[in-house]
Order: sequence, then C-alpha cells, then structure tokens
Amino acid sequence: MEIPSNTTEKSTSNVKDLRDREPTYHTTDAEYTLPNDTIEYARLRDQAIGLDEMMHNKSVHAPLANPQQIVDVGCGTGIITRQLGEKYTNARVYGIDLSPVPAGQTPPNVEFILGDIRKLIGSHPRLGIESTDFVFSRLLVLGMTDWQGYVKDMMSIVRPGGWVEMQDLVIELYLHGSHCSGDWEWRKAIYASADKRGWDLHCGKNIKRYMEEAGLEDIVVKEYRMPFGTWLAGEKPETRRIGEHTAREYGMLYYHAIPKMLQGMGYTKERLEEFQASCLKDLTGRDGLEGRFYVTIGRKSDQK
Repeated sequence: MEIPSNTTEKSTSNVKDLRDREPTYHTTDAEYTLPNDTIEYARLRDQAIGLDEMMHNKSVHAPLANPQQIVDVGCGTGIITRQLGEKYTNARVYGIDLSPVPAGQTPPNVEFILGDIRKLIGSHPRLGIESTDFVFSRLLVLGMTDWQGYVKDMMSIVRPGGWVEMQDLVIELYLHGSHCSGDWEWRKAIYASADKRGWDLHCGKNIKRYMEEAGLEDIVVKEYRMPFGTWLAGEKPETRRIGEHTAREYGMLYYHAIPKMLQGMGYTKERLEEFQASCLKDLTGRDGLEGRFYVTIGRKSDQK
C-alpha cells in the first residue's frame, strides 16, 4: 500500500519559531508525551509517507487474506486507517486514538473511535473478545507503559488465525554502525524517567518477546535502517524521505518532549534547557547517524 508522496504539506517553519511553539496534548490520563496539534499532525503525515517509502510501500507486513475487521491502534491522523480501508474494502476498519482524528476523505468502511484501546475492549460493541482479524499499531514507544498487558489484550481481541502487527523503534542511535547515544546526558535522563513511568524505550526489539509470552505463533521480525539525513540514499534510495524527515524533525520533536518526559524528576528549568540544547545538537542529521525501525508480526493459533 502506497501513501501518495506528492504532498506539499510541511510540519516545520524555522528553528526559532518551533522553539517558541507551545504544543497542545491529549487530555487523558494516558502516558503519551507527544503533542496533538496541527504541527504534529503534519509531522505524522510526513513521517508515515517516509516510513512507507522506506519499507518499499509495504505498510502492512502480515499476510492478510480476506479480513472482515481490522483495528488500527493509536491511529493519529488516520492515514494508515484510511489506507487499510481502501485496500480491504470488505473489512470494517476501526481507528482508535486518544484524540479526535483530523477530518479527511474517509472510505465508507472506516470508522474512528475516541479512547484508550485497553479501556474500550469489552465495553465497545465493536471491540469484543475474538472480534477482529487484524490488529495494527505503530510507534507507541512514548505512550505505552505496560507492553506485556497491551500485547495480551490485542491477542484477546484477535480471532483464531488472525494477525497482530506492531511497528516500533528503539531510542538509541548508531554512528557508522557503533552505538553512539549511550553517553548523551539527555538520553540518560529520559531512560531514568522511563524506568520510573514504565515506558520500554527498547520496545522495537522487545515486542517479539512480548508476543511469545502472550502465546502468538509464526512470529517474524523485520529490521529497517532509519538514517538521519540522506547519506544512505545512494545505497538505499528508499530511505531518502525518512532521512530528510528525521534530520529535520526529530531534534525539535524531542526538544519539546523533554520537559514533559522529565516531569517529576527534579530537574531545574536551566537543566532542562541544557538537555534541550544538547538534544538539538545530537539529533542533527549527519553522515553515518541512524536508528533502527522494527516490524513484528505474530499469528494467533487456530486452536482454541
């Protein structure tokens, strides 16, 4: 499935303006630290296009045949939800998010549901036990505090023989193949906060284990290189757009996320500003800098 990439929508203006930005956030008790404003929605759309191209226009990796119901968890702008609805016209497709999904052209078989998926299971008429053929989620790394419970819950709503697909990353970076972010002070701080809050900042790698523990079968993991900048595009042209995106967006993304991620950790305003300045410097696109993006799929056994 291919997301049209000729969009002219951009999520940034200049660095000074974005430093002065005052993001808005989800008005829930969920531990999700990224904004829900128009700038973030534009960034999410551009990111989705870049990831789609990086994966050779293969947004979904699970071998779906004729699904009758699909659930997209944490659907954000709804771009993948709508895409799923266009491809699987015989399926009812439900996008779940903590904030209302921005308006857009939506296939008739797509519906958006506001709320926390784990609270909706069993209480929403469309989200009962073994009601769904396919559950999809992407980039919940900064919003999920109980991965084991989440994966088990997603398995519970999938019918026997159905698939679960989770796409996520690890918050660590490499420079010319060697781990380079271990000594970054701002990263150490958010890892300490993650330990306190229950985030798994290595979830991209760990989802395979969570699926195994939940009892899913036929688990497959696909790892993608996600560069910061266009330096890898000569070898892998499919990485150009995501490389442009990460180099342009991720520094400012974490710049605004750091104060929210470090709430309650006892840092002064001055120390938080130091972390923000270091973050912008460390996440500037440069030759050899890259992260890893993981796609993990698992099937629920046909046997009850």
